[in-house]
Amino acid sequence: MNFLSPLSLILFIPLGGAVVVLYLLKLRRKERVVSSTMLWQDAVADLQADAPFQKLKKSLLLLLQIVALALLVFAVARPYVRAKGISENRIVVILDSSASMQACDMKPSRFGWAKNKALEVVNKMGPRDSMLVMTASTKTRVVQSFTSDKKTLSSAISRLAPTDAPCNMRQALVLALSLVAGRSTAPPSLVIFSDGKFGSLSDLPVGGARLDFVKVGSDSDNVAITGLDSRKNLSGTQQVFIGLKNFSRRERGFNLEIYVNDKLYDIREESLTPGQIKQEMLEDLQGVGGRVTAKLDIDDQLAADNSGSVYLAKPRKIDVLLVSKGNVFIENALNLDPRTRLTRADAVPAGISKQDYDVVVFDRIAPPAKLPAGGYLLIGTSAAQGPAEVLGKASRPAVVDSDLHHPVTAYVDFSGIRLAEAEYLKPKPWGTALVEGERGPMVCAGSMGGRSFVQMSFDLLKSDFPLHVGFPIFIANCLDWLAPSGEGGGSEGARTGQPAYIDVPASCRKIAIIDPGGEKQSINVTQTPVVYSDTERAGVYHVMGKDFSREFACNLASPAESDTAPREVVSVGGRQLASRGKAVETNREMYWPLILLALAVLSFEWYAYHRRL
Repeated sequence: MNFLSPLSLILFIPLGGAVVVLYLLKLRRKERVVSSTMLWQDAVADLQADAPFQKLKKSLLLLLQIVALALLVFAVARPYVRAKGISENRIVVILDSSASMQACDMKPSRFGWAKNKALEVVNKMGPRDSMLVMTASTKTRVVQSFTSDKKTLSSAISRLAPTDAPCNMRQALVLALSLVAGRSTAPPSLVIFSDGKFGSLSDLPVGGARLDFVKVGSDSDNVAITGLDSRKNLSGTQQVFIGLKNFSRRERGFNLEIYVNDKLYDIREESLTPGQIKQEMLEDLQGVGGRVTAKLDIDDQLAADNSGSVYLAKPRKIDVLLVSKGNVFIENALNLDPRTRLTRADAVPAGISKQDYDVVVFDRIAPPAKLPAGGYLLIGTSAAQGPAEVLGKASRPAVVDSDLHHPVTAYVDFSGIRLAEAEYLKPKPWGTALVEGERGPMVCAGSMGGRSFVQMSFDLLKSDFPLHVGFPIFIANCLDWLAPSGEGGGSEGARTGQPAYIDVPASCRKIAIIDPGGEKQSINVTQTPVVYSDTERAGVYHVMGKDFSREFACNLASPAESDTAPREVVSVGGRQLASRGKAVETNREMYWPLILLALAVLSFEWYAYHRRL
């Protein structure tokens, strides 16, 4: 046993001494005149003593008073023991709800085990404690604000469920620290229940907050699909790449099943040694369109990474009109795509309409003031109905960032592009900035009123972008986005936790999305594509609207989450937090039992005194 206020024990010396002195003092008697002193000799002897104190005699009352005083002094010193649970004023419980927490090496699962331990923390709360409960995935959610009601906290924790997305623990800790800042002088306590599958957070300032890390998980026995993608080669043949890895400590054998639109297409026997990485490729998918799903027929720790889907567009032709005074780079990029039927013009043709072309490319030539519905690629020019306004020019601007998740700029590296000059843009409310320069956006995209635009603010002939390997990929992305097939896809590369971009018809004002778990969500369409961010479940999402339906898929495809081996130590705020997965041990104060015991002793002393009388 230790004491939070050990110096208070010194109070026992003066207080105990005062009680003893009271028993040493002689009684002060009043003088009385009597006829004889024969019967009062003892009393006379006592009166004739010079010392004011008497000899200390055995006394049950004195003993009881000393014991009661000792108990009260010990209570003031605030004794405590290290106990399982928590006794703090402000407690923040953060439960890692990422995909790896679904691993079944603990019963009923890692997340279920963590919830049970969090409920134990709730039960150990003191009467003056308050707790806040959060979950950490790609999104941080406060599921219960500060409260001392144990029933409310237990109910909130019991309802929690894990996601199929990676963990963003930094975001969760930043929010937690901001919520407890300045609420009281006592340092807050942050308890993290996690398997540690997040990066180092040693640079995160945590101040005086107390951090506890409870490790969840025991080992790793998992095989995963770590990558799934598709591409079209120059001949028009489609290919699907599947990345596999064995995160187990033993060799694992299994079947890789390939489905096309829910029909079995191929089965391959696989065997991976511990830590082995393997890539499978599906070739010669000429004429195949729709959803291609890869599944692992294996019993391992994590089910979320045992399947994934990607979409292949059915072969089709895209009629493209190129309005330019001459640009060999854009012509070659369009001709390389076997889907395109290219028409060239050095001026805007009269009577241009949507029925004539799927995509119109304006290269350094201003489009008409009014454009019909359709897809438009603006290069070095702008349009009144376009997604952005031109604010000014910049000489030799550098690219500082690009959106790698948008279908137009996916798989394209803009960082090394050199520009002689470019205009910087201001996106309209329905426009999205895709490439950011030093002074503002330089590539924007957006859809409104049945028109879809990709607007580039620089001249290709005044840049080295056409010489980069990403240029033909960018043009192909633009064709896919500006002239969607309308047969699913649109979010082929989407991963769990990342936003999905859903193309919807211009006449559609409301859509319903059913996630892989069967939950339905209605969304009002204010712009296209619709940005949908509730993608924390792996699987196929169905989108429905008026005279419109399609689907898209989100895959985990995260080696960090699939490697389910838990970390023994995590780094947060310059501290190395280690855990053996046991319950949190904190200070449990014992002063209330001492006070009650002191009251009981005093009650017995009162009883003994009156009985003696």
